[in-house]
Amino acid sequence: MGDPLKIKSETIRARVYPLMQEAIEVGVGYGWLRAHKHDDDPSPEAIKDAIEREVMNAICERFVFDDERE
Repeated sequence: MGDPLKIKSETIRARVYPLMQEAIEVGVGYGWLRAHKHDDDPSPEAIKDAIEREVMNAICERFVFDDERE
């Protein structure tokens, strides 16, 4: 038989900015909907809290942080 197949090792890198932008957009939209799910007129604070929570959830679904304990 001949030499084993040699494959050049490549590094794959993600485009972080578009991923982060998508996570924020998704999180804001979902947070807005969540804030209005059970309240037709939520307070500004409730809207802010729901959006912040959902943005962070969307980011954490797409990224792993070194300080996380798995």
